[in-house]
Amino acid sequence: MPFKPKILFIGDYCRMDYLLLLKEAKDSCDFRFLFFSSPTEEQHKAYQKYGQAVYWSDYRSAQTLLSALAPDKVLFLYIDTYHALVLNIACKNAGIPTFHLEHGMRADYAIGYNVSNSPELHQKSFRKIRNLAKLLLNLRSRIKARLFLQNSIRGFSAEDAAFVKEFISIRSKHNYLETFIRLPSKKRTTDYYISFSPKVFQVHQQYDQLSPDHKVFFIGVPYFDKLAHIKPATPQKIILFIDQPLAEHHLLQWTTTFKKAFVKKLAKIVTAHRFNLLVKPHPVQDLALWENVTGVELVDDEKIRKLCSSVSLVMSFYSTYLMPFAAMPHTTLITFENHPAGKLNVSKPFIEAGVSYPVYNLNELNWALEHIDKLHQQQLSNKPKFTEDWLYKFDGKSGERLRDILLKDDL
Repeated sequence: MPFKPKILFIGDYCRMDYLLLLKEAKDSCDFRFLFFSSPTEEQHKAYQKYGQAVYWSDYRSAQTLLSALAPDKVLFLYIDTYHALVLNIACKNAGIPTFHLEHGMRADYAIGYNVSNSPELHQKSFRKIRNLAKLLLNLRSRIKARLFLQNSIRGFSAEDAAFVKEFISIRSKHNYLETFIRLPSKKRTTDYYISFSPKVFQVHQQYDQLSPDHKVFFIGVPYFDKLAHIKPATPQKIILFIDQPLAEHHLLQWTTTFKKAFVKKLAKIVTAHRFNLLVKPHPVQDLALWENVTGVELVDDEKIRKLCSSVSLVMSFYSTYLMPFAAMPHTTLITFENHPAGKLNVSKPFIEAGVSYPVYNLNELNWALEHIDKLHQQQLSNKPKFTEDWLYKFDGKSGERLRDILLKDDL
């Protein structure tokens, strides 16, 4: 039987989009998933087709966790929590290779974390109430998870322990981008980055405070491997809108009331131009904002895959999901850049690359829908360069490249 490396995956494994990153690797690796304090916090069990879950509360410390699981590699989606940080430091001390796996384009995400753009993100009272409710629901396991932190710190050197305590002090008062600026240390970064592309990695170098020579592998975007070989078909009167949970996360001063008004007006304009509006919701957003809106159909990844050959127009706020459509020769992109916080080019990478037409008022959408052919010709010549810079290789083999990295034994 071929050797299967033990891979410990740190991230919300109940999000199917994250799991799909591992699709090509799941039969070649022995995955263990770690994110929650106990099984009661999981939203579903679909991850069991990929591997087994373990929980912070099951172990006395990061050191005992690594001793018990003996992973060959540890794969982080992000290191912005106390538990992830102590595990990363414990891995470094134990000589276990650590990897940061990108899970989104993340090009201008700092705009959303600016205090003037998203002030509610910086108000701790709401989150404290929310976190207290979660704590009370899982009190015993949360207490054990807290002891995990304390015991891990006790097992560190004085230098490492002091760093963790400083991280906790800063992170408790600031978002993770501000924390990273204040603590530009290798103790909170992984040994290797597995990046979608050179342009995406440049953003991580800037905001994660990485050195210019930080070790990185480029793989492309595994999410979109199924879309890599789509051939254009006869276009239908369809507009695909890729949504974001701006109101749910209080980003860019979006509110539920503002979003409802936006949805209603968007549907009205699209219907007036005799298009059908397909909406791809974000995995963590309120579907009620779109339900019962006339002329709107909610779609999933599989429906998009079946229809995208005949979808010629794609709209969105800033989204990773725009990347494959920016690369496809038959699609035209429109991005909405007018937010309650102001006219912000959040989709700057797409706009500057010439593969998206920015709209700063929904009324401008009327002109855009009447001149789709003109916009498409403007974007078409820019698509190859965008693909090279942002998708690395749009060849359907990104998942295989990730698998091969996880199987490497000479790192």
